[in-house]
Amino acid sequence: MSSKTDLTESQSTDNASLQTKSKTFVELFEADKSRLYAYIYVYVLNHAAADDIIQETSLIMWREFDSFELGTNFSKWANVVAFNRIMVFKRTNKRYILDLGDDLLADLQQTMAEDLQQAENKPDKWWHLQHCTTQLSEPLKKIYRSFYVEDNQANEIAEVTGRSIHAIRKSVHKLRKKLFDCIEHKTDKGSS
Repeated sequence: MSSKTDLTESQSTDNASLQTKSKTFVELFEADKSRLYAYIYVYVLNHAAADDIIQETSLIMWREFDSFELGTNFSKWANVVAFNRIMVFKRTNKRYILDLGDDLLADLQQTMAEDLQQAENKPDKWWHLQHCTTQLSEPLKKIYRSFYVEDNQANEIAEVTGRSIHAIRKSVHKLRKKLFDCIEHKTDKGSS
């Protein structure tokens, strides 16, 4: 009987761990998806090809998510996975790729990596923002996505949600305060 209970507890723990892993991956990927798509598109200049590559990239990232170390640069890791998929795609689908040699593509990858490194060397507030957005309540995440990611106006959000413009503006104010406090806390914690 005890081994059956142990097995059930073990499965329950595994399910909880998988749910946490899944949630973390989805939050990080969703926060970076637009940037990653633009990164891929630069190499192929074709939306259908970029769509295919980002799908393949996201699948590989999910399968290899255990190798990603939380707290490190998710965008940098995503770029490496995407670049490898781009190179595979380039070899198998010549019609979508500009006639750029591997050396030029490698130089472009290096330049983009250096740009990302420079951004990383700036104050960590941007990276803290990425983390802090994952800590928001679900309603505030929706406001964040709609207002900042999708670039909707308060009146547009109010129309879609059925809330007043005043309520949306209060939510945006609350969102900004929460993010500011979270980022400041992380910045202070990191510098001490």
